[in-house]
Amino acid sequence: MSVNKNMNVKKNIKNKSIKKSKAVRKNVKKISLQSAAEAIVMQNMSIQFLEKVLIITDIKMMKFGKAIYDAARKVNIDTNLLVIPTPTADGIEPSDVVASAMKVSDVVIAVTSKSISHTKARRDACKAGTRIASMPGVSELSFTQGGLTADYSNVSELTNRMYEAMKGLRKVKVESKNGTSVSFEIGDMLLDRDAGLIHARGQFGNLPAGEVDTAPNEGTAKGVIVFDELIGYGKHIRLEVGNGIVEKTDCKKLEELFGSMPKTRNIAEFGIGTNPQAKIIGNTLEDEKVLGTVHIALGNNMTYGGHCDVQFHKDGIIEEPTVEVDGRMIIRSGKWLI
Repeated sequence: MSVNKNMNVKKNIKNKSIKKSKAVRKNVKKISLQSAAEAIVMQNMSIQFLEKVLIITDIKMMKFGKAIYDAARKVNIDTNLLVIPTPTADGIEPSDVVASAMKVSDVVIAVTSKSISHTKARRDACKAGTRIASMPGVSELSFTQGGLTADYSNVSELTNRMYEAMKGLRKVKVESKNGTSVSFEIGDMLLDRDAGLIHARGQFGNLPAGEVDTAPNEGTAKGVIVFDELIGYGKHIRLEVGNGIVEKTDCKKLEELFGSMPKTRNIAEFGIGTNPQAKIIGNTLEDEKVLGTVHIALGNNMTYGGHCDVQFHKDGIIEEPTVEVDGRMIIRSGKWLI
């Protein structure tokens, strides 16, 4: 092939790639921040006129907390915005004042820098009847192009399908081309479905939503976990696991954490993403909901009925996993088989 002809071929390929890239970008669903906030109020939370609503946020997340507050005020005059000190880590208990305010509300939406999902305050509020959405570290992309733009009737259908496939089963094996090969048992703990329609009294979920999750039976996890990313700790982190805890890791920062808080070694959660609009963006709240991924968490498993009560819960993402449950393959290289 002549040089000129070769250059023309390369130019045509490049032009086609650019056109394809532009077409993909045109097909990305985009909405405004305020429209997304209104959808949270009306669709995800179904806030009613006479309910007592509390929006919890901090300075770093004020933009998003205020947007949801403004949307809620349009349908409910009894909406309050509570600005708390910026949390320093996921799972840290809010103050007694905040915990009390949560318990006497009908609806709480927590738009905070760090997660309050796995706290006693959140669990106690749900037991008191408060329905709660937790949105720790949510990004603007989630509102305008990502998981919050999803059709939640579709997310609900996919979540229910995976929930039914997992219900009543016991043995799980997760593998991935990144080196993950870990097995554990389930069934002793709560099997949860987070479909994004938080309408019932005492109900809890994340927004953006889209996962089926549980905690491995304590002491059963063994093998190797490789996180494609563990936000705040790095990428391609390798964990050697036995008897339900991390025995060794190549991540110095994690080893320091384990040294100061040994209970954080606990394998605390296994989750399967079910949201087709969610995208890998380097934000745990969004990344763990991506259809075709799974996540495994370290630390606190009290939400699922476990016994590891530590102020830490951190999810690591595994992309394109293969998952077997009781010998039946339900996901192969990120593709659902159910």
